[in-house]
Amino acid sequence: MYLAAGPSGLLFILKHYKHLFRCPHSRHQTIGFRVFKLDETGTNWVETKNLDDGILFLGMNSSVWVSSTNFKECKGNSIYFAYDDKFCLAYKNGRPGDSGVFHLEDRSFSSVFDNDFKKLYPYPLWVLPNP
Repeated sequence: MYLAAGPSGLLFILKHYKHLFRCPHSRHQTIGFRVFKLDETGTNWVETKNLDDGILFLGMNSSVWVSSTNFKECKGNSIYFAYDDKFCLAYKNGRPGDSGVFHLEDRSFSSVFDNDFKKLYPYPLWVLPNP
């Protein structure tokens, strides 16, 4: 679960995943996200598939909404996520942890890292320049 501030209010992001192995060294695979906006009254969460053409960056260090107009390399209305399971290994048997891009409109995934990602340790962090 994540919280982020968007231009039209607070966002609650729920990550759906499945376990690939049993604990204590379990890995998980993200199978989807659901995004909710706090309504005008501030009392109800309403599911949305619209990030106001923004981009969400999610990881262990933060959850941040940015405008896609400031980041032309990234696709708007998408969630960029990095492995964030602090209780388990970042990778097992040389395979990278769970990271990628989730596109809200069609609920599809794409890759954000190449094969060299498996060489990264500790966990990846999102660094956002100030445009």
